[in-house]
Amino acid sequence: MNKPDLAGRRILVVEDEFILSLHICRLIDDCGGVVVGPAPTLDGGYALLREKPLPDGGILNIRLGSDTSYPLADDLLAAGVPIIFASSKDRATIPERYGDVPLVAKPIDMVIVAQTLFSAP
Repeated sequence: MNKPDLAGRRILVVEDEFILSLHICRLIDDCGGVVVGPAPTLDGGYALLREKPLPDGGILNIRLGSDTSYPLADDLLAAGVPIIFASSKDRATIPERYGDVPLVAKPIDMVIVAQTLFSAP
């Protein structure tokens, strides 16, 4: 597997499963990216967004305890930050307004994540 070059790209990680969060962060580090977070909660994700500059991309778990990451996803998308949902959820269970947001199964493949977040249109 070729390792993607994330040189200096700041990637927000919002994941409530500790081991998965560590794994995602390690993958980002190994590819030269900069981890923003991780945050295990919606409030934690918002706290990270208050730090500037905005991240270059985001990896969001949909279900965060009793919350979802949808409000955070809305704000990131409105700010022009590309995101993916890293989840085991079925596409049919995700609201239609997120039809353009890529869904990547866990455990994630950083090559797919990098291509999805940062590929030229």
